[in-house]
Amino acid sequence: MLPTTTCPRRQLLHAFFVRPRARLYSDSPSRHDSSPSSAESTSSPLVSSKTTQLPIIEIIKSSIYSLGDPDTAEPILRDISWTVHPHQSWAVVSAGYGASKRSLFKALTGGRRLHPNPPRGMFPFLGHRPPEKHVWFAGSLRGRNRGEFFDYTARYGALRDGDGRTLRESYFPDLVKHPESATRHHEEWRERRIARLQRLVEELQVDPLLDLPLVALSNGQMRRARFALALLLHPAVLIMDEPLTGLDVETRATLSDFLHRKHSSTEPDSPHIILGMRSKDPIPDWITHIALVTPDRVMYTGRKEQMLDLMGGQNRTEVAMPGQKVTPGERTLGFELVKIDDLSVSYGSREVLKSVSWTIRENSRWHLMGENGAGKTTLLAVLTGEHPQSFAQSQKLRLLGRPRGSWPTLQLNARIGRVSPELHAAFPRRHDMTVWDVIGTGFSGEFVPRGKMRVGLTLDTAQELEPGGVQERWRIRRVWEVLEGLGPRAWTGRSTDGEHSTSEDIAFAKRHFIDLTTGEQSMVLLMRALVGRPPVVFLDEVWTGMDEGMVKAVWRYLADGGGGLLPTQACVVISHWEDEVPWTRADGVRRLLLKDGVAKEVDP
Repeated sequence: MLPTTTCPRRQLLHAFFVRPRARLYSDSPSRHDSSPSSAESTSSPLVSSKTTQLPIIEIIKSSIYSLGDPDTAEPILRDISWTVHPHQSWAVVSAGYGASKRSLFKALTGGRRLHPNPPRGMFPFLGHRPPEKHVWFAGSLRGRNRGEFFDYTARYGALRDGDGRTLRESYFPDLVKHPESATRHHEEWRERRIARLQRLVEELQVDPLLDLPLVALSNGQMRRARFALALLLHPAVLIMDEPLTGLDVETRATLSDFLHRKHSSTEPDSPHIILGMRSKDPIPDWITHIALVTPDRVMYTGRKEQMLDLMGGQNRTEVAMPGQKVTPGERTLGFELVKIDDLSVSYGSREVLKSVSWTIRENSRWHLMGENGAGKTTLLAVLTGEHPQSFAQSQKLRLLGRPRGSWPTLQLNARIGRVSPELHAAFPRRHDMTVWDVIGTGFSGEFVPRGKMRVGLTLDTAQELEPGGVQERWRIRRVWEVLEGLGPRAWTGRSTDGEHSTSEDIAFAKRHFIDLTTGEQSMVLLMRALVGRPPVVFLDEVWTGMDEGMVKAVWRYLADGGGGLLPTQACVVISHWEDEVPWTRADGVRRLLLKDGVAKEVDP
């Protein structure tokens, strides 16, 4: 049975979010210091987890509290005991709503308080060295302080500006030749750094991507690039939360093998790696031990074989297994909502989409599949009108019965609901923005709450809604409905009886978006995508950070008759995995496979 420990140095979490070099999941690259005075050189002498006999982590019967809470408060996790030895390989797994591994990771990085403090400190192998210099967190806590972009379509700014900055120029400037002269010390340091970076880039199979524009890269490809940057900093301990989520089968296997090699390496500059996993994720073969965080606010630890037996009794998502003989369901399809006819998109000489044709009708349910880099992100951006080529190729793209060119993008935003990693990263984290505010922006698709009741303005004229009028009352009711169907009552498995604006819903609606966990933010952005009943909904990697209770609530809500989708709406889930799609063959789901830019409908 295990609890976790918190770092008494609160600057660590601050350092992670403020220092650009630690923001592994930022969608816009940081300007890394390329001088010898940067993190790599100031961390000398190198501290290694590979040459110690002391525990990497040691927590003895301690509880985790929010910063500022007294010892008499209810702990987030209680009576944790956890010792990580150098030869062990650990994964931390959440099981059910409220079982947040993030609380454990925040304790390890100074964002939660541990009491009592471990006698030898949380990281005995560090001695008296400050953890913030040697322990790094890499997860999906994107843009905690603010969105990466106010307008996240800035991802495509390179195309508009003719800039076309490449991955090499933006993320790996050290791999760009600098003709200017430098001191001998600087050159020696830079040569060592470049050699190490080149090895990381080759091992992570990033080298073929270096000279491609950022806009042409998928989320999975960008993630591999960020891993290379994180490892370049020589962390002694690297905590990686859900590093395999959202990756295709081949990339997942490649990255898992890479992490195993780095973790098991005896090289002094290789980190000790701790993984954060969802309970539904397959545990990598090289993991030897598991820490299971439960809804009861306790943590169990043990060897993988023992813990897998225990996890078998925990709540797990029920999915249709491949190979089962299921009679295909028939869906009554309605009007044509999206029609693509022979659409191609290129970045220079590289074809990303090749003669794609696809029709989406009312009441259809789709699963869009494809490897990382197959063109899914680009296709989604074309469909939502965010990609500049969606306007340029208007004759090949009809949205909601009209050519793309006849739709102002702002009007499309109100008629297409979506959740995506880009939107999650970009959404503003203003301190005064509440959950209600965020959901309310879904009626217009904007990022700024508007209107007296914070449920937006009229769609076509951008005027204030009539106070107490039909439209305002409908919008307010819809916010309460999505809070009931996808809010905390649904996460904890309690039945929703149609009673809106309960005290629990009200309390959650008043919370600030910036203070939510990543899973809670994902749920709120899903509510935002669904609140206005848009004709088309695109859900790209929608499960980011969600625990099992949240995933089950989404599945119930999106099921036929669950209240989340009407027969007049179409929904597309973008995922590498069948078990992440809420509908099965019996529900009439259809599947579109993108491979090397070519789209083909495949047998579900």
